[in-house]
Amino acid sequence: MTTGGAAASTASRQAGVTSVTRRKVEDQIVALLKHTSAVALVEGELGVGKSHLLDRIRASTASMTRTMVPGHCTPGCGPLQPVLEAVLAAPDLVPQQGNPVLGALVSSLPELADRLPPSLPSLSDPRADLARRLRALHVLFSSPEPAVLLLDDVHWADDGTRALLQYFARRPPVNLAMVLTYRPYEHPMYLMHRGTSGFPVKHILLEPLDDGDTVVLAERLCEGAPLPQDTRALLPLTEGIPLAITALVRDAFALSAQRHPTLPAALRDAYLEPLQQQNRDLRGLVRAAAVCVDGATEAELKGLSGLSEAAISTALPIALATGILREIRPNRFGCHRELARQAIHDATPVVLRRRLHRTAATLWPDDPIRTAHHLFQAGDLDRWRIHSEHSAETAIGAGDWSTAVQLLREVLWRAELATDERVHLAMTLSRAAFDGLDNEHIIATVRDILSAVPLPEAVRGELRNNLGILLLSQAGDHVGGYHELEHAAGELEQSNPALALKVMSSLAIPYTGRRHISTHLAWLDRVEAGLTDPAIRPDPLTAETIHVNKLTTLMSIGSPKAWHAASLLTEDTDDPGLARQRLRGCLNLTDSASWLGHYTAARRYLSRGRLWSRQLGAAYLTEQLHVAAVLLDWLSGDWTNLRDTAETLITRYAALPLVASECRLVAGALAFELGDTAAAIAHLTDISAAHPDTTAAPPISATAAALLARHHYHRGAKTTAMRHLDAALGVIADTGMSVWASDILPVAAELLPHAARTRELQQLLDTTTADLNNTDAPSAKAGLALARAMTHDFTQSPPTTVLDAYDHALACYTELPRPQWIATIHVLRDRYAHTVLHHDTNDLAIAADIFGTLGATTSQRRCQNLLKSRTPRKRGRPGYGPQLSPREAEVAALACDGHTNAHIAHRLGLSIRTVEQHIAHALRKTGATSRHDLAAHTG
Repeated sequence: MTTGGAAASTASRQAGVTSVTRRKVEDQIVALLKHTSAVALVEGELGVGKSHLLDRIRASTASMTRTMVPGHCTPGCGPLQPVLEAVLAAPDLVPQQGNPVLGALVSSLPELADRLPPSLPSLSDPRADLARRLRALHVLFSSPEPAVLLLDDVHWADDGTRALLQYFARRPPVNLAMVLTYRPYEHPMYLMHRGTSGFPVKHILLEPLDDGDTVVLAERLCEGAPLPQDTRALLPLTEGIPLAITALVRDAFALSAQRHPTLPAALRDAYLEPLQQQNRDLRGLVRAAAVCVDGATEAELKGLSGLSEAAISTALPIALATGILREIRPNRFGCHRELARQAIHDATPVVLRRRLHRTAATLWPDDPIRTAHHLFQAGDLDRWRIHSEHSAETAIGAGDWSTAVQLLREVLWRAELATDERVHLAMTLSRAAFDGLDNEHIIATVRDILSAVPLPEAVRGELRNNLGILLLSQAGDHVGGYHELEHAAGELEQSNPALALKVMSSLAIPYTGRRHISTHLAWLDRVEAGLTDPAIRPDPLTAETIHVNKLTTLMSIGSPKAWHAASLLTEDTDDPGLARQRLRGCLNLTDSASWLGHYTAARRYLSRGRLWSRQLGAAYLTEQLHVAAVLLDWLSGDWTNLRDTAETLITRYAALPLVASECRLVAGALAFELGDTAAAIAHLTDISAAHPDTTAAPPISATAAALLARHHYHRGAKTTAMRHLDAALGVIADTGMSVWASDILPVAAELLPHAARTRELQQLLDTTTADLNNTDAPSAKAGLALARAMTHDFTQSPPTTVLDAYDHALACYTELPRPQWIATIHVLRDRYAHTVLHHDTNDLAIAADIFGTLGATTSQRRCQNLLKSRTPRKRGRPGYGPQLSPREAEVAALACDGHTNAHIAHRLGLSIRTVEQHIAHALRKTGATSRHDLAAHTG
């Protein structure tokens, strides 16, 4: 068996990584060694790279005129053996026939007898012999030739070496510097050197690598080949320990490919070595802790190990002091590293290990997942399967879908099942998986069953439907998910028409599949037609699912019909299945209403969804509610601490790219507003519609592309800007969902004219106007109003037309409200008044205040700097005195013709409020007392 010191040394030398932190440590030691006498005490846990550091020190000091004397302590080494072998490796350190006391070393160094004085006879007292040898070594290391003693793993030092180090600590050799490495928890008193002005001592802690350096080391170990993705995913298991990283990469430690991974021998032996030095009670305690992945309390360890309370009280402090165990949480003790736990667990004799797991299975009756784990590890497979399936059924009944998924997934993966049992479990699991958070294995399993197992058409259709939903809602595979749903609808239409209608209602939702809205509405028409068929009678849960999907479609397209149908979502029910669908409906409507610009309604649905969530505990939908809240806060201008929240959620949902994409949009948009351009681009590029592999939903990808287009345009990268803008416009054109274009239209109005694409812009505005007709989509209509105002501005329309158009856009955004765009319109109005009309307004000051309130410091600073740079001019909008402005005259004429304010607003593209203001101005200026009287004054 390889010793831990040797294993660590070999792996560390193989696994060198010179990070910034490690270079600083190295530089500190090299600087210290410039003193003729100095000591560096390097503390580091097993496998952290102490031996590699000593190799680097030797290489870095090669140019120094000092003799390097490397030594290595190992368990069971003989008296003074590490130091004597170090001297043997550096024979030039020994002078020819030097001080007679060096003769005390002849018997230990016969290879150097020709250089040493005559051998001295042994003394009658062994202690006196040792003292003489210590004096001899002191004389040797005090030679005129400066030397550096590099002694590794001093925690294994024998009594003689310890005595020598104590001697050197009290009487430092004149020309000797030392670098001594040791493990934490094992810092002996003989290393407690006290520095003086002529004898500096440096204590250095060598810590594990951070995440970045861990990846760098792993890539370097691949020797030019790319680091496999599976290996990269496993790197966190190494916890930054170079020994473990080396084993993972070089010994193909493929945990992802094994349910029962085997640690590489060198790694296993290194982690077992500290335990082998301990007594029987302590080994029993540590083995008990090793079967508990999440650690155990002192009482639980007593029950598992069978040790007495007195034995536990003695063994536990020693295990903690030596670093074999640690307190991983208050009053819960476990192995210091997860890989150490695995090594100890796997090395425990199988009969003892199974007995420990069998006992552990009785300790946590309220934790079905932990109990199932211990039953399986105990080899009691029948009880494990019965327990898992029964506990999963109980969890589903209680709405605890996450627990059910974890239990059933293990049974489906590990158990030997007949085909019908496997299909039944896969069906149950795929249904429960809608509320799970890690369903990669479930998706793979369902795919395998669909491809390899003959199934009745109805069963195949339902499995395919569940797979499609998982691909769409969690994996972000829009094309694959929609394809599975289309196949499922065909397979179920004859065998289970009610379920087929549910599948069709999923196909009707515009967020799925990236199809044109006409395709989705065609599916909705088929659903409506099917519901009128008396032969098709969906059960209550299926009917509820269909209703929620229909409602999602109607709200997504801005249909006024959605509001009345949405009232069902707030009705109470004791049925967990119906409640879950209403929670899903609240989530969908929160998202859809947010994009439409109905922020008050969105918050109402979000609040009701949270009530359902607390009732059900549906993990996936609950997580989605957090994300929906972030998106809503960004759109509505509630930006306090929002970027930090979004960043946190991005990390939490890294395994759910579709969910994380909404958080990336918000984090990227806010990063731009804070001037953090690099972070913004990093967040938005992968979710942009211009990215070929984006998993983001269409409104997310289109909006991200528009944000990037505007940024790149203002940085002069016009080709890149137009590529992102075209991708955003492509999403809107391909889906026909102009209700998602609120943040895209103003960017198009800014960029297209400068690319000589004015006609294309006009076509876009006309198409959007037609698409938004008869829709309840105030946000998109506000974006359209602003885009038209910007177009009037660019094409040099009459001032009243431009200013009225900006006023109308401002009114639209104010009604939402959308503070970011309100401030933007004030900036645009100011620019127009200042550069075209040569007037100053208070618009820029208003914009700066709004940006400041939002926390958009970059835009606020831009406004403030512009204000400071200006020379005051005449203020205000150009006036017409007592005369009607062209727009006032136009509105007055229509009012005199009998048109209502609403009709005038629609005809002229104004808000009703703006029309009312124009009529009030006309009445005041003409002295008319009514709309009828106005005709006489303006005729």
